[in-house]
Amino acid sequence: MIKQQIIGTLTLSLYVIGLFYLFPSLLLHPLGPILVALILAAVVWRIQFSGHKAFQKALLYVPTGTHKEQFDALIRSCNIEPSMISLKYAYTAEQIAMAASNTIVIDPVLCSLCDEDSNGQIVKNVFAQHIEPHLTSTQKIRLSEFRKILTPQAQCFIFKHEIGHAVDNYSTKKLTVTFLTIMIAVYVGIITAKSLMFHYHAFVATVIGIVVFTLLDYMFPFLSNVLFKLPAEKRADRFAARYSSADEIKAAAYFFKKHQEIINENPEPGNYLARLPSALISGHPDGKTRCVYLLRLADQKK
Repeated sequence: MIKQQIIGTLTLSLYVIGLFYLFPSLLLHPLGPILVALILAAVVWRIQFSGHKAFQKALLYVPTGTHKEQFDALIRSCNIEPSMISLKYAYTAEQIAMAASNTIVIDPVLCSLCDEDSNGQIVKNVFAQHIEPHLTSTQKIRLSEFRKILTPQAQCFIFKHEIGHAVDNYSTKKLTVTFLTIMIAVYVGIITAKSLMFHYHAFVATVIGIVVFTLLDYMFPFLSNVLFKLPAEKRADRFAARYSSADEIKAAAYFFKKHQEIINENPEPGNYLARLPSALISGHPDGKTRCVYLLRLADQKK
């Protein structure tokens, strides 16, 4: 993942160099660096937006029969019309469920609510044949343990949590944050290189500018996780709690506590980032902390 990110930043850096090579006046104009930063951020935004739409279109399997009715009832319980939400089945790489704009993706590999759905079974078969053989032993252990502790009540809460993300326009906000962070990183890298060109060779100044851009591009996602994603996760939790019973909230609280324990006991070998707080690396609250504030929300239901 780090390798891919470095390749991405180097590719963007080449685009920046190319723009200034073709239009050298941009470097001298006061608004030139910010214009280039805006262009590059817009390109990245467009790529991610297209990928987001392609991901939604690639989801083939939907809940059927009584399972669709069950999920529609959960949507209505949140004062949302089912027609406003698109439901899909797919393996989510240990996420249980996820929101992509107004699409809620449910993972049949982990969620027992869709065990009897034929479409859910198709996804599980695809997972068993094409994905599971390539998972590490640690990943297989985590998936097995997660399924054991994921009660139907906890699944209902998590489903409503994802509806909360859809209502909150989380996907759109995330793309906006990406646009802003890329723009800032590119701009600072250009300004750094531009200021150093008066004192050092242009090649040296350019390399330093690329290094600064790469460091910022690597650090900003962590900052975004803490300042943007973590509050969004808590808002989605509060949304789910508003439309859940005390028992559902408690079930989710205990699930997240156990979930964190399983992650701590089964870290991926060689993944040193996993040692960092979850709020920093993924934007999700630590499971034990999450358990505490969810239990408070459950008490308020009494």
